[in-house]
Amino acid sequence: MDDELLELQRQFEFAQQAKSSIRLSDRNVIELVQKLQQLQVIDFELLHTASGKEYITLDQLRNEMVTEVKRLGRISVIDLADVTGVDLYYVEKLAQSIITDHGELMLTQGEIVTESYWDSIAEEINERLQECSQIALTELAAQLNVGLDLIASVLEPRLGTIVKGRLEGGQLYTPAYVARVSAMVRGAARGITVPTNLTVLWSSLQNLLQEMDGASGVAVDGSFFQSLFNGLVRGEISGSVRAGVHWTPAVFAVAQKESVDSFFSQNSFISYDILQKLGIPQPVQFLQVTNPRYPEGKPLVTTFVHPSMIEMLDAATEDALERGS
Repeated sequence: MDDELLELQRQFEFAQQAKSSIRLSDRNVIELVQKLQQLQVIDFELLHTASGKEYITLDQLRNEMVTEVKRLGRISVIDLADVTGVDLYYVEKLAQSIITDHGELMLTQGEIVTESYWDSIAEEINERLQECSQIALTELAAQLNVGLDLIASVLEPRLGTIVKGRLEGGQLYTPAYVARVSAMVRGAARGITVPTNLTVLWSSLQNLLQEMDGASGVAVDGSFFQSLFNGLVRGEISGSVRAGVHWTPAVFAVAQKESVDSFFSQNSFISYDILQKLGIPQPVQFLQVTNPRYPEGKPLVTTFVHPSMIEMLDAATEDALERGS
């Protein structure tokens, strides 16, 4: 029995080492595969490569695509078709399925990109930002060959973590630069004592920054000044904003009210012309609604009068009539 086993083993080894004298042509292999598919021995879809000399399954194509995307971080669907050697139609068809199954991948503008790729890009942007204080999103979008909305959506969740900066008006700023400009806005706002159009103020600050920084000056958008100003109005500066750009400092409002109070108290009347010269566009509303000290006042055509003045005039008129003077 042992001898028979040894003989079979020897024959098997000989058969393994022997070279086959029968070789199948490519056409024979194709026909054989087609026959196996007809018999449902091969019950899964097979794809031809672009060369026509290889078969690949959908699962294998998917694995190769995912491997290549994760290796490079960012690759176009067209390049994936070249790398895998499969027709672009099938690569595009699988691309969306891969994005659905892998949450760390995204498909944009015909490219598949990983989250790790955007993390590395964000780190590079942060290094550059710390060197130059400011970067425009249009510049980054052009360098990366992506849309403005995409680069903004990628950076926003990474602000304060990977990217140490602030995104405002299509520009990235460092915290130090934000603090510097914020101090300028605060000082300028506190120095204003009369109603001012903020756009004029922002233009002045832009010119000042350019003079201070010279050729390397940072181009600051007016919306950035406005955003900083809106934050300061809530606590560090006092006043009111009308129509978003018309700033009335609290000190002016106080002086305005005191001036009206003083004149009205001394004369028992005040003309609308005086109020308009003080920067009050709606005199009657200011006297009867905004300022509750004059609820009993009488709004005439050109003048706001205290009832005591009317009584005095009535008495003088009656006296003049009685005297015939």
